[in-house]
Amino acid sequence: GKPTPGVGFAMGIERLVLLLETLGKVPAEIARTVDIYLCAFGEPAELAALALSERLRDQLPNLRLQVNAGAGSFKSQFKKADKSGALYALILGEDELAQQVVGCKPLRGQGEQQSIAWSALADHLATSADQA
Repeated sequence: GKPTPGVGFAMGIERLVLLLETLGKVPAEIARTVDIYLCAFGEPAELAALALSERLRDQLPNLRLQVNAGAGSFKSQFKKADKSGALYALILGEDELAQQVVGCKPLRGQGEQQSIAWSALADHLATSADQA
């Protein structure tokens, strides 16, 4: 084909990141790509989870929220939540849906699962993220 002029540039940033990861020197807040992992059980809860996640993203734009994609057992969704590196798992099932609450379970460190009303969830997550 016809020759096309171009210019190239490289800084080697990816090599520095790989070196930092190998040495274990990547700060946790940079290494973690997910703050909250939302687990939903049952089709009605899955639909509600999508709406809830959109509302949370609007209210907390810096929050890194991942909604479980596809169905899965309670155990498999929690494995995915833990593997994601998220600080908290939000649990939305039929009971929570009926009461308009979510279970909020810490995945890193200590703490008990709490039931949080949807209306108070953004404030709770903002406070929890500040403490993490």
